[in-house]
Amino acid sequence: MRILVVDDEAVAAATIRRILKYRGYRRITVCSNGREAVEQIQKTDFDVVLLDILMPEMDGLKVLEETKPIRPLTQFIMVTALDQTETAVQAMHLGAYDYLLKPIDPERIILSIEKAFERRALLAGQAGGHAGAEKKDLPLAFSHMVSECPRMREIIGYAHIMARGGRPILITGETGTGKELLARGIHRAGPYADGPFVSVNVTSIPESLFESHFFGHAKGAFTGAESAHAGYFEQANHGAIYLDEIGELSSILQAKLLRVLEEKMVERLGESKHRHLDMAVISSTNRNLDEACRKGVFRLDLLYRIKSAHVHLPPLRERPLDIPTLTSHFLKEACRRHRKKEMHLSPEAMDRLLREPYPGNVRELQHVVENAVLMADNDTLETRHLQMDQTQESSLTPQRSLCSLKENEAAHMAFVLEQVSGDRKEAARILNVSVRQVQRKLVQLKNHPRWGRVIRQY
Repeated sequence: MRILVVDDEAVAAATIRRILKYRGYRRITVCSNGREAVEQIQKTDFDVVLLDILMPEMDGLKVLEETKPIRPLTQFIMVTALDQTETAVQAMHLGAYDYLLKPIDPERIILSIEKAFERRALLAGQAGGHAGAEKKDLPLAFSHMVSECPRMREIIGYAHIMARGGRPILITGETGTGKELLARGIHRAGPYADGPFVSVNVTSIPESLFESHFFGHAKGAFTGAESAHAGYFEQANHGAIYLDEIGELSSILQAKLLRVLEEKMVERLGESKHRHLDMAVISSTNRNLDEACRKGVFRLDLLYRIKSAHVHLPPLRERPLDIPTLTSHFLKEACRRHRKKEMHLSPEAMDRLLREPYPGNVRELQHVVENAVLMADNDTLETRHLQMDQTQESSLTPQRSLCSLKENEAAHMAFVLEQVSGDRKEAARILNVSVRQVQRKLVQLKNHPRWGRVIRQY
């Protein structure tokens, strides 16, 4: 996001600049008078202009009057020490977006800037809301994603716009909807695109090793630390860190993560040196974090830190227009990967795919198509090749019957694994246990005389 700060008072301009830089904005230009501001606005298409009203020679209202016609998409936020209703009304009539009073409240100015940026995006039609947007190609940074659904393309357009500011973005959605794919696109579209993208599933890190993995450690910091190690945050510096399943963090780990995000620095275990961080932070979860905050299981202050912008990915069942496009994409990929000649689906097979609810979302569809390619004995995929209905006899799960509690545990584990297509994180969520507990249970049950064959599939 490109921001212009115009204020003849050096202290006030420096204060605003410091607030913006602390909150992650980097493309900031400062002008000390109205004439210079007009020249800058004529040369550069700023997203947001913070414009002081009371300036000598050329005041803020005159700057607004001269530049708004040539930069209709630029959003002007007027700043003044005088609370005058008449001036505020005049500024709004000239096209100002907002009117703020000094002394500047940091949260108020950040909120105003973010809302102004969203308004500019909507006016520009970049979020895909205008007619015919669904026909345009996706932004280059998101070209690895596949969608023909207008709603999905609008979401990707919004993510593309929000990515440019480098602000923390939270992605929500059911398992298998493509959250990491979107996160990679956000990284490519952002100001740190040339830096590394470090993806971390926070549930895979034991709580006792969290600091070592995320913050790093010095040589000899603990038994077994034979060499120094840079943690995930250091590895992602000047790039982006993607925190997958952040909703699963314990309260203790939430506090440790919050400290790093607030201070923008990290200290390796066994060291006293602070290492400064400058990166994009992208998080994802399949949980409702607002509800988790209300229940007291997720910190509200951490949610504010990771949710400058929120992108929600709808489940596949809510965007059926994407099913044919995704199917074609997965079919080509599977044929190439398994060195088979080009295949196509019969109309009946496509009709079947369109009628499925897809609890596993895009990932489930990909598995179905890949398995069909492996099973097909010619170049046409028929309905019989689609292993979809888990209740039919083709299901791996044997019929349930009255049994002991221990036997029922194995049966239920097999049933849940099959329903989520082997996704251990989702199985852990459904069973209300940790991923490690699921993994231990799988090891114990893999040789079960009745259910072992199901469990071994995953």
